Amino acid sequence: MFDTIDDIYNHIGQAMFDALPNEWDIATLTLLMDKVDVSVTMFQKYLDKSDSKSYQYFSVNKRNGVAYESKVSDAFYALFHIMKKNENDVPWNKARFEMTSEGDFSIDFKYDEDFAWYKSLDIESQEYNDLDIDVINQIKSWEGLPESYPRYWAKRY
Repeated sequence: MFDTIDDIYNHIGQAMFDALPNEWDIATLTLLMDKVDVSVTMFQKYLDKSDSKSYQYFSVNKRNGVAYESKVSDAFYALFHIMKKNENDVPWNKARFEMTSEGDFSIDFKYDEDFAWYKSLDIESQEYNDLDIDVINQIKSWEGLPESYPRYWAKRY
């Protein structure tokens, strides 16, 4: 379905454009790669042209309030595989696609160690159950945890 990176970027951008209202200024889709080829989490928001201070939310998987399969997750899976250097490489686990109503876009990627650790936890474990929801939400954000946050799970040298 996706032969080139340009095909992927065009698909993501068009899916976002099709899901947005008529009047918007900047739209952002943040994707967390939960499990490659299986599961992603997407956060989608935009700034309305009339109110550039507060974000509104949209979904690439809805059209006029009705469920729709945009294949955006498939596009990100394809992009992930294109970017892999070898079988064991994990080039990123977070991606952010931002576009303007004028058609300009940017895409950023990062590998977040805290997110990788969080996704490695057994959801039945005590360690998982002990996690504070605010910490989970920070880990899932694009910014992630602040550098100063004490990471008891990180290896100490």
